[in-house]
Amino acid sequence: MKASTVQMLSSAALSASALLIPNLAQDDFGASTAEVGVVVASYSAALFVSSYVFGRYSDVHGRRMILKVGLLLTSIAAFLQIFAHDTLTLELSRLLLGLCAGMYPSALLAYVYESDKKVGKFSSYGSLGFGIGTFLAGLVGVYYQIFLFSAVVMFVAFLVALNLPEMKETRHKVPFFPASVFKRNFPIYVSIMFRHTGANMIWVIYTLFLASLGASPLIIGAIYAINAVCQFVFMQFCDRYHSAPLIVVGFIMSILTFPSYTLATIYWQIIPAQIMIALAWSTLYVGSVKYVMERNKEKGTSAGILQSVLSISAILGALLGGVAEEIYGYHGCMYLATAIAIVGFFIFIISDRWATKRMGKDFSAAAQ
Repeated sequence: MKASTVQMLSSAALSASALLIPNLAQDDFGASTAEVGVVVASYSAALFVSSYVFGRYSDVHGRRMILKVGLLLTSIAAFLQIFAHDTLTLELSRLLLGLCAGMYPSALLAYVYESDKKVGKFSSYGSLGFGIGTFLAGLVGVYYQIFLFSAVVMFVAFLVALNLPEMKETRHKVPFFPASVFKRNFPIYVSIMFRHTGANMIWVIYTLFLASLGASPLIIGAIYAINAVCQFVFMQFCDRYHSAPLIVVGFIMSILTFPSYTLATIYWQIIPAQIMIALAWSTLYVGSVKYVMERNKEKGTSAGILQSVLSISAILGALLGGVAEEIYGYHGCMYLATAIAIVGFFIFIISDRWATKRMGKDFSAAAQ
Protein backbone atom coordinates (compact mmCIF):
# COMPACT_ATOMS: atom_id res chain seq x y z
CA MET A 1 0.00 0.00 0.00
CA LYS A 2 2.89 2.39 0.69
CA ALA A 3 4.18 1.93 -2.86
CA SER A 4 0.73 2.79 -4.22
CA THR A 5 0.67 5.88 -2.01
CA VAL A 6 4.03 6.98 -3.43
CA GLN A 7 2.66 6.41 -6.92
CA MET A 8 -0.49 8.43 -6.21
CA LEU A 9 1.29 11.35 -4.56
CA SER A 10 4.07 11.64 -7.13
CA SER A 11 1.60 11.43 -9.99
CA ALA A 12 -0.58 14.12 -8.40
CA ALA A 13 2.44 16.38 -8.02
CA LEU A 14 3.68 16.01 -11.60
CA SER A 15 0.25 16.24 -13.24
CA ALA A 16 -0.66 19.37 -11.27
CA SER A 17 2.63 20.94 -12.30
CA ALA A 18 2.11 20.12 -15.99
CA LEU A 19 -1.59 20.88 -16.52
CA LEU A 20 -1.49 24.59 -17.32
CA ILE A 21 2.05 24.86 -18.68
CA PRO A 22 0.75 25.55 -22.24
CA ASN A 23 -1.55 28.26 -20.91
CA LEU A 24 1.25 29.83 -18.82
CA ALA A 25 3.61 29.85 -21.81
CA GLN A 26 1.05 31.30 -24.22
CA ASP A 27 -1.02 33.65 -22.06
CA ASP A 28 1.62 35.03 -19.67
CA PHE A 29 4.85 34.69 -21.66
CA GLY A 30 3.46 35.25 -25.18
CA ALA A 31 4.70 31.94 -26.64
CA SER A 32 3.39 30.77 -30.03
CA THR A 33 1.80 27.34 -30.34
CA ALA A 34 5.05 25.99 -31.79
CA GLU A 35 7.00 27.45 -28.84
CA VAL A 36 4.51 25.82 -26.47
CA GLY A 37 5.42 22.54 -28.16
CA VAL A 38 9.12 23.18 -27.48
CA VAL A 39 8.44 23.90 -23.79
CA VAL A 40 6.45 20.68 -23.41
CA ALA A 41 9.04 18.73 -25.42
CA SER A 42 11.91 19.93 -23.19
CA TYR A 43 10.40 18.12 -20.21
CA SER A 44 9.88 14.96 -22.24
CA ALA A 45 13.42 15.07 -23.67
CA ALA A 46 14.90 15.18 -20.18
CA LEU A 47 12.54 12.43 -19.04
CA PHE A 48 13.66 10.27 -21.98
CA VAL A 49 17.34 10.46 -20.98
CA SER A 50 16.73 10.07 -17.27
CA SER A 51 14.32 7.12 -17.57
CA TYR A 52 16.78 5.17 -19.69
CA VAL A 53 19.85 5.87 -17.54
CA PHE A 54 18.24 5.33 -14.14
CA GLY A 55 16.08 2.38 -15.20
CA ARG A 56 19.30 0.53 -15.98
CA TYR A 57 20.90 1.93 -12.79
CA SER A 58 18.15 0.36 -10.68
CA ASP A 59 18.95 -3.09 -12.12
CA VAL A 60 22.70 -2.72 -11.66
CA HIS A 61 22.91 -0.93 -8.29
CA GLY A 62 19.55 -1.53 -6.60
CA ARG A 63 16.20 0.21 -6.50
CA ARG A 64 15.65 1.76 -3.07
CA MET A 65 18.36 4.43 -3.08
CA ILE A 66 17.60 5.76 -6.57
CA LEU A 67 13.90 5.77 -5.71
CA LYS A 68 14.38 7.95 -2.63
CA VAL A 69 16.95 10.29 -4.18
CA GLY A 70 14.79 10.73 -7.27
CA LEU A 71 11.71 11.72 -5.27
CA LEU A 72 13.65 14.23 -3.19
CA LEU A 73 15.30 15.90 -6.18
CA THR A 74 12.00 16.01 -8.05
CA SER A 75 10.43 17.86 -5.13
CA ILE A 76 13.18 20.49 -5.29
CA ALA A 77 12.91 20.82 -9.09
CA ALA A 78 9.13 21.25 -8.86
CA PHE A 79 9.61 24.13 -6.44
CA LEU A 80 12.14 25.87 -8.71
CA GLN A 81 9.46 26.27 -11.41
CA ILE A 82 8.10 29.16 -9.34
CA PHE A 83 11.01 31.31 -10.54
CA ALA A 84 10.27 30.95 -14.28
CA HIS A 85 9.65 34.42 -15.70
CA ASP A 86 9.70 33.92 -19.49
CA THR A 87 9.53 31.15 -22.09
CA LEU A 88 13.24 30.29 -21.82
CA THR A 89 13.33 29.98 -18.03
CA LEU A 90 10.08 27.99 -18.11
CA GLU A 91 11.68 25.63 -20.62
CA LEU A 92 14.79 25.25 -18.45
CA SER A 93 12.75 24.59 -15.32
CA ARG A 94 10.74 21.90 -17.12
CA LEU A 95 14.00 20.39 -18.41
CA LEU A 96 15.36 20.12 -14.86
CA LEU A 97 12.11 18.64 -13.59
CA GLY A 98 12.16 16.02 -16.35
CA LEU A 99 15.71 14.95 -15.45
CA CYS A 100 14.69 14.41 -11.83
CA ALA A 101 11.25 12.91 -12.51
CA GLY A 102 12.75 10.17 -14.69
CA MET A 103 14.93 8.82 -11.88
CA TYR A 104 12.41 6.93 -9.77
CA PRO A 105 9.43 5.49 -11.78
CA SER A 106 11.19 2.42 -13.21
CA ALA A 107 12.67 1.51 -9.82
CA LEU A 108 9.24 1.86 -8.19
CA LEU A 109 7.51 -0.18 -10.90
CA ALA A 110 10.10 -2.98 -10.72
CA TYR A 111 9.84 -2.97 -6.90
CA VAL A 112 6.06 -3.45 -7.13
CA TYR A 113 6.21 -6.15 -9.81
CA GLU A 114 8.76 -8.15 -7.84
CA SER A 115 6.56 -7.79 -4.72
CA ASP A 116 3.15 -8.95 -6.01
CA LYS A 117 2.99 -8.52 -9.82
CA LYS A 118 -0.25 -6.51 -9.63
CA VAL A 119 0.86 -3.71 -11.92
CA GLY A 120 -2.69 -2.85 -12.97
CA LYS A 121 -3.85 -2.02 -9.46
CA PHE A 122 -0.60 -0.18 -8.75
CA SER A 123 -0.85 1.82 -11.99
CA SER A 124 -4.43 2.78 -11.16
CA TYR A 125 -3.16 4.81 -8.21
CA GLY A 126 -1.03 6.81 -10.63
CA SER A 127 -4.20 7.62 -12.55
CA LEU A 128 -5.98 8.55 -9.32
CA GLY A 129 -3.11 10.88 -8.47
CA PHE A 130 -3.30 12.32 -11.98
CA GLY A 131 -6.98 13.10 -11.41
CA ILE A 132 -6.38 14.65 -8.01
CA GLY A 133 -3.46 16.73 -9.25
CA THR A 134 -5.17 18.08 -12.38
CA PHE A 135 -8.40 18.88 -10.54
CA LEU A 136 -6.63 20.74 -7.74
CA ALA A 137 -4.42 22.58 -10.24
CA GLY A 138 -7.54 23.73 -12.08
CA LEU A 139 -9.15 24.70 -8.78
CA VAL A 140 -6.14 26.73 -7.63
CA GLY A 141 -5.55 28.31 -11.05
CA VAL A 142 -2.57 30.40 -9.83
CA TYR A 143 0.68 29.15 -11.34
CA TYR A 144 3.11 29.73 -8.47
CA GLN A 145 0.67 28.17 -5.99
CA ILE A 146 0.32 25.12 -8.24
CA PHE A 147 4.11 24.70 -8.37
CA LEU A 148 4.33 25.03 -4.59
CA PHE A 149 1.58 22.43 -4.18
CA SER A 150 3.47 20.12 -6.55
CA ALA A 151 6.70 20.45 -4.57
CA VAL A 152 5.04 19.81 -1.20
CA VAL A 153 3.13 16.74 -2.40
CA MET A 154 6.27 15.28 -4.01
CA PHE A 155 8.16 15.78 -0.75
CA VAL A 156 5.43 13.88 1.12
CA ALA A 157 5.86 11.05 -1.42
CA PHE A 158 9.59 11.04 -0.56
CA LEU A 159 8.77 10.75 3.16
CA VAL A 160 6.45 7.80 2.50
CA ALA A 161 9.13 6.11 0.38
CA LEU A 162 11.55 6.22 3.29
CA ASN A 163 9.33 3.62 4.99
CA LEU A 164 8.83 1.20 2.13
CA PRO A 165 9.29 -2.42 3.30
CA GLU A 166 12.70 -3.94 2.68
CA MET A 167 12.88 -6.74 0.13
CA LYS A 168 15.69 -8.80 -1.31
CA GLU A 169 17.00 -7.24 -4.51
CA THR A 170 18.58 -9.22 -7.33
CA ARG A 171 21.10 -7.14 -9.20
CA HIS A 172 21.94 -7.69 -12.85
CA LYS A 173 24.82 -6.94 -15.16
CA VAL A 174 23.26 -4.82 -17.88
CA PRO A 175 25.28 -3.23 -20.72
CA PHE A 176 24.69 0.46 -21.36
CA PHE A 177 22.99 -0.46 -24.64
CA PRO A 178 21.09 -3.70 -23.86
CA ALA A 179 20.44 -4.99 -27.37
CA SER A 180 18.79 -8.19 -26.13
CA VAL A 181 16.18 -6.19 -24.18
CA PHE A 182 15.36 -4.10 -27.26
CA LYS A 183 15.08 -7.24 -29.36
CA ARG A 184 12.67 -8.99 -27.01
CA ASN A 185 10.41 -5.95 -26.66
CA PHE A 186 10.59 -4.14 -29.97
CA PRO A 187 6.93 -4.90 -30.92
CA ILE A 188 5.63 -2.81 -28.04
CA TYR A 189 8.45 -0.24 -27.99
CA VAL A 190 7.97 0.70 -31.65
CA SER A 191 4.19 0.47 -31.84
CA ILE A 192 3.47 2.43 -28.67
CA MET A 193 5.86 5.13 -29.84
CA PHE A 194 3.60 5.74 -32.84
CA ARG A 195 0.38 5.69 -30.82
CA HIS A 196 1.72 7.92 -28.08
CA THR A 197 3.16 10.38 -30.60
CA GLY A 198 -0.36 10.78 -31.95
CA ALA A 199 -1.77 11.14 -28.44
CA ASN A 200 0.74 13.83 -27.50
CA MET A 201 -0.02 15.79 -30.65
CA ILE A 202 -3.45 16.20 -29.08
CA TRP A 203 -2.36 16.69 -25.45
CA VAL A 204 0.01 19.54 -26.27
CA ILE A 205 -2.91 21.62 -27.58
CA TYR A 206 -5.67 19.99 -25.51
CA THR A 207 -6.01 22.61 -22.76
CA LEU A 208 -5.98 25.31 -25.43
CA PHE A 209 -8.64 23.38 -27.37
CA LEU A 210 -10.81 23.06 -24.26
CA ALA A 211 -10.41 26.77 -23.56
CA SER A 212 -11.57 27.48 -27.13
CA LEU A 213 -14.73 25.47 -26.31
CA GLY A 214 -15.41 27.73 -23.33
CA ALA A 215 -13.79 25.77 -20.50
CA SER A 216 -12.32 27.69 -17.55
CA PRO A 217 -9.20 26.39 -15.71
CA LEU A 218 -11.51 24.76 -13.14
CA ILE A 219 -13.52 23.01 -15.87
CA ILE A 220 -10.31 21.91 -17.61
CA GLY A 221 -9.10 20.34 -14.36
CA ALA A 222 -12.46 18.60 -13.90
CA ILE A 223 -12.40 17.22 -17.47
CA TYR A 224 -8.93 15.79 -16.90
CA ALA A 225 -10.09 14.36 -13.58
CA ILE A 226 -12.91 12.44 -15.30
CA ASN A 227 -10.31 10.70 -17.46
CA ALA A 228 -8.14 9.91 -14.45
CA VAL A 229 -10.93 8.57 -12.23
CA CYS A 230 -12.13 6.31 -15.04
CA GLN A 231 -8.56 5.06 -15.50
CA PHE A 232 -8.42 4.27 -11.79
CA VAL A 233 -11.55 2.12 -12.15
CA PHE A 234 -10.57 0.41 -15.41
CA MET A 235 -7.01 -0.46 -14.35
CA GLN A 236 -8.33 -2.39 -11.33
CA PHE A 237 -9.56 -5.07 -13.75
CA CYS A 238 -6.56 -5.25 -16.09
CA ASP A 239 -4.38 -7.62 -14.04
CA ARG A 240 -6.60 -10.60 -14.88
CA TYR A 241 -5.97 -10.33 -18.65
CA HIS A 242 -2.95 -11.21 -20.80
CA SER A 243 -0.80 -8.41 -22.12
CA ALA A 244 -1.39 -8.73 -25.89
CA PRO A 245 -5.24 -8.52 -25.79
CA LEU A 246 -5.00 -5.51 -23.48
CA ILE A 247 -2.67 -3.78 -25.94
CA VAL A 248 -4.96 -4.49 -28.90
CA VAL A 249 -7.98 -3.06 -27.05
CA GLY A 250 -5.94 0.00 -26.14
CA PHE A 251 -5.01 0.65 -29.75
CA ILE A 252 -8.55 0.19 -31.06
CA MET A 253 -10.06 2.49 -28.44
CA SER A 254 -7.40 5.12 -29.16
CA ILE A 255 -8.14 5.02 -32.89
CA LEU A 256 -11.86 5.49 -32.18
CA THR A 257 -11.37 8.25 -29.59
CA PHE A 258 -8.86 10.61 -31.22
CA PRO A 259 -11.18 11.75 -34.07
CA SER A 260 -14.18 11.88 -31.74
CA TYR A 261 -12.76 15.02 -30.09
CA THR A 262 -13.59 16.94 -33.26
CA LEU A 263 -17.32 16.36 -32.71
CA ALA A 264 -17.42 18.59 -29.62
CA THR A 265 -18.72 22.13 -30.07
CA ILE A 266 -18.86 22.97 -26.34
CA TYR A 267 -16.68 21.66 -23.51
CA TRP A 268 -19.18 19.30 -21.82
CA GLN A 269 -19.54 17.29 -25.05
CA ILE A 270 -15.96 16.10 -24.57
CA ILE A 271 -16.90 13.95 -21.55
CA PRO A 272 -17.77 10.69 -23.44
CA ALA A 273 -14.41 10.90 -25.21
CA GLN A 274 -12.69 11.28 -21.83
CA ILE A 275 -14.21 7.99 -20.70
CA MET A 276 -13.20 6.29 -23.94
CA ILE A 277 -9.61 7.52 -23.77
CA ALA A 278 -9.43 6.38 -20.15
CA LEU A 279 -10.25 2.82 -21.25
CA ALA A 280 -7.76 3.12 -24.13
CA TRP A 281 -4.85 4.18 -21.93
CA SER A 282 -5.70 1.83 -19.06
CA THR A 283 -5.56 -1.26 -21.25
CA LEU A 284 -2.64 -0.08 -23.38
CA TYR A 285 -0.40 1.02 -20.51
CA VAL A 286 -1.02 -1.94 -18.21
CA GLY A 287 -0.71 -4.31 -21.17
CA SER A 288 2.60 -2.70 -22.17
CA VAL A 289 4.04 -2.91 -18.66
CA LYS A 290 3.03 -6.56 -18.34
CA TYR A 291 4.47 -7.26 -21.79
CA VAL A 292 7.97 -6.04 -20.84
CA MET A 293 7.91 -7.41 -17.28
CA GLU A 294 6.96 -10.91 -18.41
CA ARG A 295 9.76 -11.10 -20.99
CA ASN A 296 12.75 -9.73 -19.08
CA LYS A 297 14.73 -10.34 -15.91
CA GLU A 298 16.14 -6.80 -16.30
CA LYS A 299 12.84 -5.34 -15.19
CA GLY A 300 14.13 -1.89 -14.27
CA THR A 301 15.91 -1.57 -17.61
CA SER A 302 12.97 -2.79 -19.69
CA ALA A 303 10.55 -0.54 -17.80
CA GLY A 304 12.97 2.37 -18.11
CA ILE A 305 13.20 1.93 -21.86
CA LEU A 306 9.40 1.81 -22.05
CA GLN A 307 9.22 5.11 -20.16
CA SER A 308 11.91 6.52 -22.47
CA VAL A 309 9.90 5.49 -25.52
CA LEU A 310 6.86 7.27 -24.08
CA SER A 311 9.06 10.32 -23.57
CA ILE A 312 10.33 10.19 -27.17
CA SER A 313 6.70 10.08 -28.25
CA ALA A 314 5.91 13.06 -26.06
CA ILE A 315 8.77 15.02 -27.66
CA LEU A 316 7.71 14.16 -31.20
CA GLY A 317 4.04 14.66 -30.41
CA ALA A 318 4.59 18.03 -28.76
CA LEU A 319 6.65 19.33 -31.67
CA LEU A 320 4.40 17.88 -34.38
CA GLY A 321 1.23 18.89 -32.56
CA GLY A 322 2.31 22.50 -32.18
CA VAL A 323 3.23 22.77 -35.87
CA ALA A 324 0.20 20.77 -37.09
CA GLU A 325 -2.20 22.99 -35.15
CA GLU A 326 -0.77 26.11 -36.73
CA ILE A 327 -1.10 24.59 -40.23
CA TYR A 328 -4.26 22.48 -39.99
CA GLY A 329 -6.02 23.74 -36.85
CA TYR A 330 -7.19 21.68 -33.88
CA HIS A 331 -9.30 19.23 -35.90
CA GLY A 332 -6.63 18.59 -38.53
CA CYS A 333 -4.13 17.86 -35.78
CA MET A 334 -6.50 15.26 -34.28
CA TYR A 335 -7.09 13.53 -37.61
CA LEU A 336 -3.34 13.31 -38.23
CA ALA A 337 -2.88 11.85 -34.73
CA THR A 338 -5.45 9.17 -35.57
CA ALA A 339 -3.57 8.17 -38.72
CA ILE A 340 -0.32 7.82 -36.78
CA ALA A 341 -2.04 5.63 -34.14
CA ILE A 342 -3.37 3.36 -36.90
CA VAL A 343 0.19 2.84 -38.14
CA GLY A 344 1.25 1.87 -34.60
CA PHE A 345 -1.58 -0.64 -34.33
CA PHE A 346 -0.57 -2.51 -37.48
CA ILE A 347 3.09 -2.45 -36.43
CA PHE A 348 2.17 -4.20 -33.17
CA ILE A 349 -0.07 -6.83 -34.78
CA ILE A 350 2.53 -7.77 -37.40
CA SER A 351 5.70 -7.56 -35.30
CA ASP A 352 4.23 -9.29 -32.22
CA ARG A 353 3.17 -12.30 -34.28
CA TRP A 354 6.60 -12.45 -35.89
CA ALA A 355 8.45 -12.07 -32.57
CA THR A 356 6.28 -14.63 -30.77
CA LYS A 357 6.76 -17.17 -33.55
CA ARG A 358 10.51 -16.62 -33.74
CA MET A 359 11.38 -16.00 -30.08
CA GLY A 360 8.50 -17.53 -28.16
CA LYS A 361 10.62 -20.26 -26.63
CA ASP A 362 13.12 -17.73 -25.34
CA PHE A 363 10.69 -15.40 -23.54
CA SER A 364 10.06 -17.43 -20.41
CA ALA A 365 13.75 -18.22 -20.00
CA ALA A 366 14.71 -14.58 -20.43
CA ALA A 367 12.35 -13.49 -17.65
CA GLN A 368 13.86 -15.85 -15.07
